[in-house]
Amino acid sequence: MSRKLELQSVAKAKSYRFDIEKAKGRPMLQWVGKRPLDKVEYYPAQEKEVYGDKNSKDFNKLFWGDNLQVLAHLLKEYRGKIDLIYIDPPFASEAEYVRKVKLRGEKVEGEPQGLLEEKQYTDIWRRDEYLQFMYERLLLMRELLADSGSIYVHLDPQKVHYLKTIMDEVFGEENFLREIIWRIGWVSGYKTATENWIRNHDNILYYAKNKNHFVFNKEYISYPKDYARRDGAKPEGEGYAIEDTWNCNELDKMDSIQIMSFSGEKKDYPTQKNENLLTRIIKASSNEGDLVADFFVGAGTTPAVAQKLGRHWIACDINLSAVQISTKRLNQIIEAQVSGKKDTSAWFLSEKEMKEAKSKMSFGFKIYNVNDYDIFKNELEAKEIVMEMYGVEPIKRSYFDGVLDNNFVKVMPINRVLNKMDIRQVLKSIEDKIDTFSVKKKSKTGEPVYEEGVLIIASGVELDVADFLKKENKSGVKVEIRDILTDKKNLIFKKKPEAKIEVRAKDKKLSVELKEFYSPILMRKLEVENGKVLKKEHQAKVMDFKQIIDSVAVDVDYNGNLFNAEIMDLPTKKELIKAKYSWEYPKKGEYKVAVKIVDVLGEEYFETFKVAA
Repeated sequence: MSRKLELQSVAKAKSYRFDIEKAKGRPMLQWVGKRPLDKVEYYPAQEKEVYGDKNSKDFNKLFWGDNLQVLAHLLKEYRGKIDLIYIDPPFASEAEYVRKVKLRGEKVEGEPQGLLEEKQYTDIWRRDEYLQFMYERLLLMRELLADSGSIYVHLDPQKVHYLKTIMDEVFGEENFLREIIWRIGWVSGYKTATENWIRNHDNILYYAKNKNHFVFNKEYISYPKDYARRDGAKPEGEGYAIEDTWNCNELDKMDSIQIMSFSGEKKDYPTQKNENLLTRIIKASSNEGDLVADFFVGAGTTPAVAQKLGRHWIACDINLSAVQISTKRLNQIIEAQVSGKKDTSAWFLSEKEMKEAKSKMSFGFKIYNVNDYDIFKNELEAKEIVMEMYGVEPIKRSYFDGVLDNNFVKVMPINRVLNKMDIRQVLKSIEDKIDTFSVKKKSKTGEPVYEEGVLIIASGVELDVADFLKKENKSGVKVEIRDILTDKKNLIFKKKPEAKIEVRAKDKKLSVELKEFYSPILMRKLEVENGKVLKKEHQAKVMDFKQIIDSVAVDVDYNGNLFNAEIMDLPTKKELIKAKYSWEYPKKGEYKVAVKIVDVLGEEYFETFKVAA
């Protein structure tokens, strides 16, 4: 078999659009907009940072991104391989996990896709959106679980009954193992205490992938000192077998949901769970060297405990601050483990268990972005991401970048649109390499029609390019164009904002005026997430650039190192920036002015100007 046909055969066998198995149970709960998740698109991951042992053979992974897209990404490598999943999702009780795009002075709402976060938790979700949100993610988590794996879903009484029904549908009612009641140790409801019971618990749903084959290590609470049976005999066994009601009392030793302020594990993150809770779950439902995952990682308690217990781990969160907090926490644990210092907080294993675990675990982890690709500074990386997204098999030493199905593939630069000059170059390359194409048949005029085609992948296409291609292509080779802006419309490439700023200085007086501002990544996300619901009047208002700016800061005497703003424009959510600013210098001279603009997604624009005042 030729190298070309071999590559084509490999490319045909690859699939980057994953079929999702139907839920195991019958539909038990209906809501507005309920729909099955039949297929998901594969999203490549972009490696951003590495910590710990840089030479590790198997890195743990921390993802920043929408967990639906992260879960889709993981299917390629981890389908059926995760031993334990613990999630502490939003409870949807006056809380929201994702943000709807909000422009200054106008609120524009779209379907919650999970790409844009405003705060850690804000506002309120409609019940139907929340149920669909959880349904889709649970379906993917089931695909990732190993046959002997299990999942714990941490909820409160407001949503546990809805999620119990959804879990029965997704995993099968027969695979429900237990509902754990966790006495959280702090109470709410004092204001209504005379008319209602006081709440003091959370609910944790526990399911197996297969009730006949799952990991479970029974745990015990040690007998109190000097404990004896009624007949005076010494007790047998290791202690009291732990039940499905977990108390925070002297006997159980299970800490409250409230992490004490003096505790080293306290990270000041909303909804943070304590390490004792995760220790109990991870020890019970996994073994050393197993893979543990958390897709709403928050302050990083799950991977932190997994690392201390000698497990591999995968974690993700849409919130950047969660990823940053988790990164610092995990790096500190690994540094203590690798250094060999006696740090009791770095291990939850005995010395004997530690020696055994070290050969199975990883002391390095990487941070990845999924579908938030900052790649325009590196055209090669952009091409690799696009090829991986489509499942293109690379080839070397050729004008073409790879093969897909029965086509040679050319990926055009992602930072510009496809034009006629590009088409001419592709057609010329086809003519130069025409001998590498296999003749399929002869046309009516006797011209050859070829077996292989050419696929052009581009980011945007000039309006008349398709007609130009049809007119100019005389080769007999079928040439197809795919525009990722429409074909893969959810694919997000990060491009820096652009601005036009007018800076003037005269007689010691400085004036700065922001004339134009454009944020490609914000407009792209706005289009993707809100395209179905944006009204014409909203679309018109988006053209006012001031609506997409969160803040403006001006350093009137920038030293080239430390940005120290004398002018700060920080409008409220309903206000717009001023866009015009003035300053008077104490004396005449030459100055460097630095302007920093931040859009409502946190994307930053920075530019400096030299002035003589």
